[in-house]
Amino acid sequence: MRGIILALVFTLVGGEKYNPEPLFSSSKTYLYNYEGLTLNGLQEPGLARAGLRLSCKVELSGWSQGAYLLKIRSPQLEEYNGIWPRDPFIRASKLTQLVASCLIQPFKFEYSHGRVGNIYAPENTPITCVNLVRGMLNLLQITVKKSQNVYDLQEAGIGGVCLTRYVIQEDRKNNRVSITRTKDLNNCQDEVVKDIGMAFIRHYPDCPLKERMVKGTAAFTYKLKYEDAGALITEAVSQQVYQISPFNEPAGVAVMEARQELTLVEVKNEHVSPPGMQLQNHGSLRYHFPPALIQMPIQLVKTENPERRIVETLQQLIQNNQQEFHGDAPYKYLELVQLCRVASPNNFESVFKQFSDKPRHRHWLLSAITMAGTVDSLKFISLGIRNDVFNYFEALLIVPFALLSTKADGQTIPVAADLVTSSRLQRNPVLRKLAYLTYGSLINKYCSESSSCPVEALQPLHELAAEAASKGHEDDMGLALKAIGNAGEPASIKRILKFLTLFSSGASDFPVHIQVDAVMALRQIGLKDSRKVQDILLQIFVDHSLPPEVRMMACVVIFETRPALPLVVTMANVILKETNMQVASFVYSHMKALSRIRFPRFYNVSAACNIAIKLLSPRLDRLSYRYSKVIRLGGYYSGYQAGAVGKIFLMNGPKTMFPSALISSVIVNYAGAVAGLLEVGVRAEGLTDIIRKQNIPFAEYSTYRKIKELGKTLLGWKELPSENPVLSAYFKLFGQELAFVDINKDFIQQAVKIVTESADRHTLVKKVTHQIQNGIAGQWTQPLFTGEFRHIVPTIVGLPLEYSLYSIALARATASVNVKLSPPLSGDFKPSELFDSSLQLRADLSPSIYSQTVAMMGINTEYFQSSIEIHAKLRVQVPLKFDAKIDMKEKSFKFGTTPISEETEIAMGRHKAFAVSRNIGEPSTVKKIPVLPEGPGSNILKEHFKSSERTSREGALRQKGASDLVPKKYSYGPEEELHHSAGGKTYTQAICVKLPRFGSQACFYRRARDASVLKNTYFHRLIGEHEAKIVLKPARTDSAIDKIQLEIQAGSRAASKIIRLVTLESEEEDDSSPDDEVQTKLKKILGIENVFKVANRTQRHKKQSVKKGKMQITELRVAPSAKYPTRSSSSSSDTSSSSSSSSSSSSAGITRKNRDQKDKTLQPRNRDESSSSSSKSSSSGDSSKSSKSSSSSSKSSSSSSGDSSDSSSNSRSSSSDSGSSSSDSGSSDSTSSSSSSSRSSKAAQPGSRHQLVRDQNSSSSSSGSSSSSSSSSSSSDSEYSKRQGTPEIYQYHFKSAHRQEFPKKKVPGSSSARSSSSSSSSSSSSSSSSSSSSEDTNRASSQHLGTLVMEQDPTVPGAVQTQNKKPKFLGDSKSPALAVILRSFQNDKMLAGFQLVLYTDLYSTRPRIQAFVSNITDSSRWKVCADASIINAHKAVSYLKWGQDCQDYRLSSEIVTGWFSDHPAVQAKLEWPRVPSRVKSVARWLYTFIPGAAYILGYSGIEHKNPSQQAKLIVALTSSRTFDVVTKIPDMTIYSRALRLPLSLPVGPSIPASETQSPVWNFFSEAPSAVLEHLKARCSVSVDNITSFNDVQFNYSMPTNCYHILVQDCSPELKFLVMMKNAEESADLKAINVKLGSHEIDMYPANGLLNLMINGVETPVQNLTYTSDLDASLMISNEKEGLSLMAPDYGIDKLYFDGRTFKVQVAFWMAGKTCGICGKYDAEHEQEFQMPSGYVAKDAVSFAQSWILSEKPCAGACKLQRSLVKLEKTIRLDGEDSKCYSVEPVLRCVRGCSATETTPISVGFHCLPADSAASLVEGQMKLDLKSEDTEDTIDAHTACSCEELQCIA
Repeated sequence: MRGIILALVFTLVGGEKYNPEPLFSSSKTYLYNYEGLTLNGLQEPGLARAGLRLSCKVELSGWSQGAYLLKIRSPQLEEYNGIWPRDPFIRASKLTQLVASCLIQPFKFEYSHGRVGNIYAPENTPITCVNLVRGMLNLLQITVKKSQNVYDLQEAGIGGVCLTRYVIQEDRKNNRVSITRTKDLNNCQDEVVKDIGMAFIRHYPDCPLKERMVKGTAAFTYKLKYEDAGALITEAVSQQVYQISPFNEPAGVAVMEARQELTLVEVKNEHVSPPGMQLQNHGSLRYHFPPALIQMPIQLVKTENPERRIVETLQQLIQNNQQEFHGDAPYKYLELVQLCRVASPNNFESVFKQFSDKPRHRHWLLSAITMAGTVDSLKFISLGIRNDVFNYFEALLIVPFALLSTKADGQTIPVAADLVTSSRLQRNPVLRKLAYLTYGSLINKYCSESSSCPVEALQPLHELAAEAASKGHEDDMGLALKAIGNAGEPASIKRILKFLTLFSSGASDFPVHIQVDAVMALRQIGLKDSRKVQDILLQIFVDHSLPPEVRMMACVVIFETRPALPLVVTMANVILKETNMQVASFVYSHMKALSRIRFPRFYNVSAACNIAIKLLSPRLDRLSYRYSKVIRLGGYYSGYQAGAVGKIFLMNGPKTMFPSALISSVIVNYAGAVAGLLEVGVRAEGLTDIIRKQNIPFAEYSTYRKIKELGKTLLGWKELPSENPVLSAYFKLFGQELAFVDINKDFIQQAVKIVTESADRHTLVKKVTHQIQNGIAGQWTQPLFTGEFRHIVPTIVGLPLEYSLYSIALARATASVNVKLSPPLSGDFKPSELFDSSLQLRADLSPSIYSQTVAMMGINTEYFQSSIEIHAKLRVQVPLKFDAKIDMKEKSFKFGTTPISEETEIAMGRHKAFAVSRNIGEPSTVKKIPVLPEGPGSNILKEHFKSSERTSREGALRQKGASDLVPKKYSYGPEEELHHSAGGKTYTQAICVKLPRFGSQACFYRRARDASVLKNTYFHRLIGEHEAKIVLKPARTDSAIDKIQLEIQAGSRAASKIIRLVTLESEEEDDSSPDDEVQTKLKKILGIENVFKVANRTQRHKKQSVKKGKMQITELRVAPSAKYPTRSSSSSSDTSSSSSSSSSSSSAGITRKNRDQKDKTLQPRNRDESSSSSSKSSSSGDSSKSSKSSSSSSKSSSSSSGDSSDSSSNSRSSSSDSGSSSSDSGSSDSTSSSSSSSRSSKAAQPGSRHQLVRDQNSSSSSSGSSSSSSSSSSSSDSEYSKRQGTPEIYQYHFKSAHRQEFPKKKVPGSSSARSSSSSSSSSSSSSSSSSSSSEDTNRASSQHLGTLVMEQDPTVPGAVQTQNKKPKFLGDSKSPALAVILRSFQNDKMLAGFQLVLYTDLYSTRPRIQAFVSNITDSSRWKVCADASIINAHKAVSYLKWGQDCQDYRLSSEIVTGWFSDHPAVQAKLEWPRVPSRVKSVARWLYTFIPGAAYILGYSGIEHKNPSQQAKLIVALTSSRTFDVVTKIPDMTIYSRALRLPLSLPVGPSIPASETQSPVWNFFSEAPSAVLEHLKARCSVSVDNITSFNDVQFNYSMPTNCYHILVQDCSPELKFLVMMKNAEESADLKAINVKLGSHEIDMYPANGLLNLMINGVETPVQNLTYTSDLDASLMISNEKEGLSLMAPDYGIDKLYFDGRTFKVQVAFWMAGKTCGICGKYDAEHEQEFQMPSGYVAKDAVSFAQSWILSEKPCAGACKLQRSLVKLEKTIRLDGEDSKCYSVEPVLRCVRGCSATETTPISVGFHCLPADSAASLVEGQMKLDLKSEDTEDTIDAHTACSCEELQCIA
C-alpha cells in the first residue's frame, strides 16, 4: 500500500513539473526582443511593396497576483517603400518620436493560465498605442489542454473569437515543449470587423470560403521551457496573411503579410516597483476601433485648428480651380471634407458667415459640410433650414445628401428627426418628399447596426402614416409607406397592415396603388423577419377578392424573402385553381425565371421553383404578353464569383391591353455579397381617359339615364368605380427609394394651360422667358463625394488592415448664351407661339467633369499610412462655341462654329498602381512609387542561347545587343508597338481620323503597361499603368477656314438651298427658278447624272460577260459514280440544277462551272477568296478566256453527268426595279432534273408552296443519297428525320408570293427563250446554297446573251419593264424633301464639305425613298447613293452604293413575302458583292461569334455551303403565336422551330397584289396596324352561336320577346348599350337596339328586309350614309347585306348587323370596361361567365339568362322574371335532412303565365335544416349573400303561355 501511495506522489510531482501552461514569476523580470512588421503588395518578387516595422525591447515584470507590468524600451519604427526584396527598410525618426511618447508609458495586463485579461494604460493614451500593445500580448495568449495534444476550439484573440487548432509537442528529455497554433480568420463566432458605407449591401455568412473576396489566416509557433510551476516562453513567432482577390482568381491576389517575433533575451531576479500613476482599464485583448475614424486612408491630414485649416483649404480650392479643375482638386476637396468632420457647429457658423456672400466659396463649403456626415454638420444644416439661410436649390441638394451621408448613431437620429419635421420642409412638397425618404434610409442604417431599433426613431414616419390615413391624403399615404419601406423595420408592420384591405376594414376605400405601396413596404422588412412577412403576404396572395396587382406584388415580395420549398409548392397549388389568368401567368413566369437563376443566394429558391413548375400546366407558358409576365436577363460567372441579373416585371390589368405597371431591377452578386443595384418602376392607371377626348358630356344625354335605369333591373349590377388617372414612377438605388413622382390629371391639365395660355398668368414661365431674352451667363460647379466604402479588420501586430474605395466627382459648366427671337415676344405671348418664331442662338459652353477613384489596401492610422493604392482618373471636357438659327415655320436649322485652332483634350482616362507610405511626422513628404517598376529589363523574346564557351568578343556583342532592350521614349505613332520588359508589358496605340476639309483631326491615344507577363490574370492586368485619351487637333489645310456650317432644310425650300451652293453668293437671292432648271442643276451639283445614264448596251454586256461570268459560279449536284446515275442529294444541303446546251453555250459564251457540292459539318470552306480571285482574273474582259472557261465547264458537266439525260434550269433574272440588282428570293429556287427524277416531279403538284430537299418516291435515289449524305456529317436529328421521312426546316424552299403572282415573261424569239423551250425541266429537291449560286450564274448568263427578261408591272396593265431600263430618278418629278449641307467657308472661296439630299415618293404606286450624299469639293467624285422602294404588296428592295460616282462598293437588300413549309413567311436577303476589305475583316471577326451565340440562344446550326456574299433570314409564321426561323450565312445555316411570339398575329390568306389599290402598303405599312386591329376585341352573334370579346364561344338560344344586353359600357360614363332579341318573324332572325349619346337606334328585319329606326323615326336604308357630329362622331352606312355603325368617340370602332349576324368591335381603351353577354374584354377566360352581380355562372345558359332585361308583366312582351327557387328534393347535408334554396335567381314565368319551354341550368344552393321555420318568402332571406352548400341542375323557363295573366286596364 505504501508503494502505491509513493508512486502516486511521484506521478503528481512529475505532472506538475511538465505543465505546459505559460507562466511568469512575479518576482522576476523578463526581457524580450520584439519585432513586428506588415507588408502590403503582390506576392511576386520584383514589384513594389509598402510596409512598416516596429522594433523594441519588451520588459515584463510582476505587478500583483495575476497582473503584470509591461514596459517598452527603445521603440524604433521603420518604413518600407520599395522593390521587394531588393530595397531595405528606412528609419522614420520623426514618426518614432511621436509614437514612442505613448509606447514608453507603463502598461498593465492581467494574465492567468496562458490567457490575457484586461489591459490598463494611462488615461490619455491613444488607442493606436494600446492596440499595438494588444498585438504584443496576443503572442502570449495560449490555451492549453493538459489532456490533449491536438485539439480545436473557438479562442478569443485580437481579431475576435475564431476557430483555432493547437498541436503540442513535448520534449521532456530536454524540458522543452513546442506549441503550434493556427487561426482560421474566416471562421469566427465573433469577428472584429468594421464596415463603412456598406449598410445596403447584404453579406451572407453561409457563403463558402471559395466565394469570399478576402481570406485570412494566422499561424503561431511557440518554444517553451519547463519551469518549476509552469513553462516559460523563450520564443514566439507569428505570421498572418490576408489576401484579396478582386476577380476571384487564385493567382490574381494582393497580399498583406504580418509577422511578429518575440525572443527571450534575459531573465532577472528582481522585482520592478509599480508606477505611481493611475492606469485606466482599456478592455480585453480584443481589438478596439477608435470612436471616430476621421483619417481617410488615401491622405494624411493634420486636424489641429480645423477652422483655420478649412479657410486655407477653401481658398486654395477657389484659387486653383478658376478656369478648369486642377489635378489635386479631388484631394483638396477630400481634405476639406476631412476637416469638416472634426469641426464643431461654431466652426461651421464662423466660416459660413465669412463666405456666405461669395457664391463659389459658399457652394464648395456647403458641399463639404454636407458630405462630412457628422452630427455637428447635421446640426448646422438643421439650424440653417429652420432659419431659412439656404435658398431653394441649395436645400434640395443639402438635405437629402446630408441624411444619406450622416453616420447613423444615437446622436444623429434625434437631430435628423427634428430636421425632417421642421416647418420649412413641410411648406416645400418636393423637399419634404426627399427628406422623408432619406430619413427612412438613415433609420435603416442605424437599425441594421444595432440589435433593436428604438421606437422614437420610427415615430416621425408612423405619425405621418397615421395622419395621412385618418385624413385620406393619398399623397401622404404613399410617402409614408415608401419611407417606412426604406426603414425596413419589423416594428412598422402594424402600421403597414392598416393600409391593406385584408387586415383593416378602413383600407377598403384606399386606391389600388396605395395597397401596392403597402405590400412593397414589406420588402426590406422581409429580409429581417422573413417568416412573419411571408405569413402576411401568403394571406394576400391566396385571397381572390383582392386586386390582381396587389396579389402579384405580394408574389414578388414573397420570392425576395427566399421562401422554402413548402411555401413555393403552396403557391403552385393556389395557381392550379386560380381563375385570374393575370395572376396565374405572372406567378408561373416568375417561378420559371427564378428556376434559371444561378446565384448562390438563390440556389434553394431556384431548386424549389424548378420543382413547383412541374405541378403547373404548361399552357401557362404559352400565354401571350396580354398577360402579366416576368422577364429575366443576365447571368452568373462562377469562375469569378460575380454576376448580375435583371428582372422586368410586367403587370397587366383588366382595363388595358398593355402593362399597367412595369418594374425593372438589377441585382448584383459579387464575392458573396448581394446588392439591389438599381430599380426603376413605372405605373400607369387610367391614362387612356386623358389621351382620348374628354369634353363629351355623356352624363347629359338622355340615353345615360335610360342605361342607368335598365341597369337597375339587373340583379346586383353596379357600374365600375371611377378612376383617378395617375402616372407614377420611382427610382431605387441599393434597395432604397430615393425619388418618386406622381403625375395626375390635374398636373397634366395645368401643364397644358401653361403652354396654351398667356405667359402673364404664370409667374414661373414669365420669369424663365425674361431670363432667356436677357441672356444666360455664369459658371456652375458641383463637387460630389460619390462613394466611401471601407472594410477594416485588425492584424496580429495590432494595426488595422483596411480595404477601401473612394470616389469623388467634380462637375462644372461654364455657359454664355444669347437668344434673339423674331418676331419679339409680346407681354401676353403664349409659349405655344414659340413654334412659329425664328430663334437665333449664340452660345459658348464648356461642360466638364473630373472624377477620381482610389482603391487601397493597407494600414491606416492617425500616425502613418502604408498601403497599395490604385488611382483612377477620368477627365471629360467638351468646349463648344457656336451660332444656331432655328425656324420651325420654315423648317430650317443652321448651326455654325469655328474650326479648331489649338489642340484640345476631350477625354482622358488613366489609372496606375502605387506603393504609398505617409507619416504624420513628415506630412508634406509622401513616399510613392509605382507597383510595377519602370526601369529597363531583359527581353526574353530577344535573348539568344549563350554557351559557356563564349569569348569576350561575344560578351561585348552581348552588351551591345543589350542596348537594344532599352525602351524607346513614349510616343504615339500610327502603328502599334509591343515589347516586354521586367517592368511589364507595354502597349501603345495611336489612331487619328483627319478631316482636312474642316481643318481638324480626332486622335485616340492609348498606352498600357501591366504585369500580365508575370501572371495572366485580370488583377495583374489591372496593376500597372493604363492611359487613354481623345484629342482634337487642327489639321493642315491648303486654305484657311473661317467657319464650319451645318444647314438642314426640309420642305419646299430644300431645292433652293442646294442651288445656292453653286456659288457663294448671298443667300437672299431669288429662288423662283423653274422646276426643270432646278432639277437639272441639282443633278449637276449632286454629280448623279452619270448614275442615271445608260451606257452603250454592247459595251455593258461585254463587261458583264467577263466580270459576272467569272464571279458567279454555278454549283451542280452530280452523282459521284455511275452506280447512282440519277442525282446526288444530301441531308444538309439542297442540290442545284443547271441548263446546259453545248452548242448554245459555246456560241453565246456562257460561263458555267459544274461542281460537286458536299456539305461538311466539320470542315467549313471559305468561298470569299475563290470568288474574289475569280473576279480579279476576269477583269480584262478577254473573250477567249470566257469561251475557254465555258468550254471546259461544258466538258466537266458532260463528264460528270454520265448517262443522265439533259437537264435545264429555270434561269431567273433579278428585277431591276429601283435600280436594285438584288434578285428575287423566290427565284433562287432552281430545279434539277434527270430521267429518274422526272417521276418525282409528278408528286409536286402545281401550286405547291414548298419543295423538299429529297425525293421521297425514288428508292434507288434515296439509298444513294443516304450513303452520300452520311459522309456529310449532318446532325443526328437530321439523320433521324431523313430516316423517318420528315425533312429538317432548313431543307424547305421559300416560295415567293411576288414571283407566283407576277411571273417573269420572256420575249419570243430570243435565244434564251428558244434554248429554254427546247430543253425539259422538272422540279426536284435542290440545295438552297447552290440554288442561289445557280441563280446568280443564270442571271449573269442571261445578261450576257442579251435576253430580254420582263416583269409585269402590277399597277400598269400591259406595261413591261426591261432589266436594262433606265432607273427612275425621283428628282425628275419630285422636289427634295430634305437637304443637309455640311460645309466649310475658306478664304479662297472653294467649296468643301458634304451634302445630303433626300427624295421621297410615299404615295405613288411604288413608294420610294432616295438619298444621295456627295462631296461638294469640285475635284471629288466620291458619292453615296441609297435607294429603297416597295415594288408591290409582297416585295421591297433597297441598295446602298458608294465610292467614285457610286461605283466602287455596293450593298443590296430585299424583303419578300411568301410561303415557307406551307406557312406564310417573310424572307430578308442581304448581298454584298463589293465591300471594302476593312469591312470584310470586321465581318469575319464578328462571324466567329455567331455559332456560339446561336448555341447559347438555343438555335441549331449546321455547316452549309451557302453563297459567300449573301445572307438570308426566313421567318415563317406557323401559327398566330409561333414562328420558325432559318438564317443562311456563308458556310453555315442556323435554324430553330416553334419560337414563341409575344403577341398573337393575324394569320390568314394573302391578298393578291393586283387587287390592291394605290399606294401599295399592304405588308410594309399596314402590317403594324393589322396587328393592332387583330388585337382589338370582337364579339359576334350568329343565330345561336356567340363569340365573346375574350374569344370564348358558346351556344345559347334566346328566349322569345326578351331583350338581352349584349355589350354595355359599364364605366361611370355609360356611353353606350347594345341589346338584342329574337325577331318576331323568325327565331333565326335578330333585332338589336343601340343606345349611345342622344341616339336610340333600332335595327330589325321586317318583310325580308332590314329596317332602321333612329330615335323612333324610320330611316331608309338604301344608299344610307347617316352622320352626326354634335359632340361625338357617329356614322351609319350600308355594308354588304347589312348596316355598319361607327362611333369611335363612344368606344365602338365598328358595329355590323344584317338581321342574322351581329359583330361589334370596341376600342382599346374600352378594355375591362364592358359587360354583358359579350364579356368584360379583360382576357380572363376563367371568369368569362360573370353575371351582373359579379358571381361567375356555372354554365353559359345561366350566364346569358342573367343579362335578360325583365319587363313589367303587363307592359312588356317579355314574360320572364328572376326569382329564387327551392330545390324540390330533400338532400342530406352534414348527416341531416336539409331544404335548399338557390343563391342566384332563376328565370321563371310571371304570375299567371305557365312555362311552355324550359332548359336545364346548373345552380348553387344554400341549405337549411329541414325542420327550419324559414321559408322562401320575398325579402325574407338574402340568399345571394349566403354561402353555396351544394350544386344541382334545375329547369329555367324560356317561353311562357299567359292565358291566365290578369292585367288591369
